[in-house]
Amino acid sequence: MPTPASAAGSASNPVYDCIVLGAGISGVTAARDLQQAGFKVLLLEGSDRIGGRMRSVRDFVKKSGTPVPVEGGAEYIHIAEQYRYREFWQEVRKHGFTTSPFHKCGMGFLKIPRNRMYFSPWKRTKMLAEVIIQPEFWDLPKAMKEIQDFDAETKADMTAETFIKRYHQRNNLSPRALDLLKYTLSAHTPGPLNEISVAGLKTDAIMDQLMERKELRMEHDDVKPFSLCGFDSLPRAIAEEFRKAGGKLEKSRAGSTNRKVARVERQSDGTVKVTTTGGATFVGRTAICTFSAGMLNPDDGEGDAIFGRLLTARKREALGLVRMGAITKFALQFKKRIWVDDGGESAGHMSVLSNPQGKSRTFFSSFPKEHKGPHVLTGLLMNQDHDQIAEMDDTAAVKHVFTAIGQIYGRHNRPWTQESVLVGKKRRGQPFQPNYLRADWSKDCFAKGGNSYLAHAPRRPGRMLAKEAREALKDPRQTLPLFWAGEAVAPAYDRDYQPLAVHGAYISGRRVAEDVHHFLKEVSGDTARFGRYYKQKYL
Repeated sequence: MPTPASAAGSASNPVYDCIVLGAGISGVTAARDLQQAGFKVLLLEGSDRIGGRMRSVRDFVKKSGTPVPVEGGAEYIHIAEQYRYREFWQEVRKHGFTTSPFHKCGMGFLKIPRNRMYFSPWKRTKMLAEVIIQPEFWDLPKAMKEIQDFDAETKADMTAETFIKRYHQRNNLSPRALDLLKYTLSAHTPGPLNEISVAGLKTDAIMDQLMERKELRMEHDDVKPFSLCGFDSLPRAIAEEFRKAGGKLEKSRAGSTNRKVARVERQSDGTVKVTTTGGATFVGRTAICTFSAGMLNPDDGEGDAIFGRLLTARKREALGLVRMGAITKFALQFKKRIWVDDGGESAGHMSVLSNPQGKSRTFFSSFPKEHKGPHVLTGLLMNQDHDQIAEMDDTAAVKHVFTAIGQIYGRHNRPWTQESVLVGKKRRGQPFQPNYLRADWSKDCFAKGGNSYLAHAPRRPGRMLAKEAREALKDPRQTLPLFWAGEAVAPAYDRDYQPLAVHGAYISGRRVAEDVHHFLKEVSGDTARFGRYYKQKYL
């Protein structure tokens, strides 16, 4: 596309057609699509790596002397390969990835007071509660279905805490069933029960995700015989396509944040100026922000400092409802498979260990197929589970998590000490050092949390509701030529796609690239004509 004379730039300081802020899955996808369409694109990343909240750690464990990836961030594909997700699955297959399906409810334990329950891998199930034979738990799938069917258009919204209270009053749940219902919502959605919006759970299709029977992990022939590839291999492959198409990637050097965005300004000539903490400036005819809701938040993040007036009153209001949940992933390597061992027959099952009343309540096997190792359990610590260890040092956090696993597994006939069951090092005169992985996303300056959730807001005249918030955050009409994408706005681009998910962030990158393409080529920057296009497409 020709560049306006008023924004022609120079060889040493070019004006890009688009500057994409952030090289997570949405950013690399948008940048690649625009570059391949013939535009001049700059992909700007403040950290020293590609992938955003997809981060694979390749120096944690080895198999037969070869490093194998453990996920410090996103881990699973939550959706089956079907027509409505065809774009995402076409991307996965195009890069040569295959997938292994793992049943959520196979070969695991649910520990609740007075008994421990074993999940049979041979029983077809949609969710944890359905495999529990006690009648006191049979109402739980009905509760999930009630949220799934919640009519956000006609019913008054409520918090998850209020929903649980009312459901309990109607169905007279036992204390243990009540614990399990609270656990299902609070340990799998990154927000506290007294904030989570039921209309938001419906809008974001969270119950659909919880009730899926399987999760899928990516594999690739290039990494066989182990086959499991790092999850961040997907955004890295897309970024490579961007570079091959002639795109320019600017990211910080290792140990530096000199390419972190410090300021984004709309200039009088209609271009966007981006300034980094290292003092570099870049100019674009358009820009796409893919930052997390945590980074954008004007109270806890950097939204005001970076965007100024471009963070409009409506977007500020939306960020009061689109909030970031605190998430820590904590992995421990064991000498042997201390959870259920059936000789490898359950290789297609995740081995979920959970304790609704415990501290650190949810763990799953990181390598389900590897019966002979490596033996790694990963804890998904949200909300109260995250908060309990957030300020602990690593030694105290390992002890906390290790104790929680012992409570779930309930080892009564063998010693349960770190040195006896964990892989680690013991130097003379030094305490045992277990092999662990800790990834606290709330302390990552490029994330400011794990995933977004929708908070409840009482219905009042003129007040934005949870079901409106993601669209308000996405809407670029007041901020043109600055556009918005990322996990936090995924369902607003396509209601089949979810936040909390790689496929959601991915589709936001595809759609925003289409919108930028239309703005630059079809309407030549005419904001009124773009507004009509946008309204017809999304509203």
